[in-house]
Amino acid sequence: MFSERVQSRSDRRNETRLHVISVAERLFREQGFSATSIRQIAIEAGVSTGTVMAAGDKGALLVAVFESAVATMQREQRRPVTAPDGDAGERILALLQPFLELFSSDEKLSREYAALLVRGSHDSVIFTRLADELLQSLTHEFTRSGLSPERAAAASRTVYFAYLGILFAWAGSGSDLPAALRELRSIVAVISSSPDSES
Repeated sequence: MFSERVQSRSDRRNETRLHVISVAERLFREQGFSATSIRQIAIEAGVSTGTVMAAGDKGALLVAVFESAVATMQREQRRPVTAPDGDAGERILALLQPFLELFSSDEKLSREYAALLVRGSHDSVIFTRLADELLQSLTHEFTRSGLSPERAAAASRTVYFAYLGILFAWAGSGSDLPAALRELRSIVAVISSSPDSES
């Protein structure tokens, strides 16, 4: 009976946290990150400001919004990529394009998020667990194209860091999604067309 109470209390805390993040996302998108206050999030969510702060400050809430979206996309990507078997470059772009589209869907908010990451003021699983999952998917596609496991892992890291660089450059420059995709396509083409050193 005690464990049921603890579990239900923990479940309620998690539900409240998810509700606060959802309300914060709506307000961030409707009126902008800077114009949204913790107090307003609390009022809209029907909780105290202390409850909101337990979920995180504004920056942590924005990071949680993007991490949730990225995690959802990565879960959906566990389904097979539909590009042709022989076209590793297109399969890899198919893995990365949804993330670029996510960031371009609300450019102002995405730039706020990128600025938080660059400052390093908020922990983010985007560079740990979520990065590992994306690297595994990229490595699988490179291996599927005929690269050795070692070379596929190296190619995946190269593409991943190029992808991050393109995202941060995009966030700071005001370039558009097609330009970012062209950059990524050219990098993937060079890497995926390089002969395997073991062949």
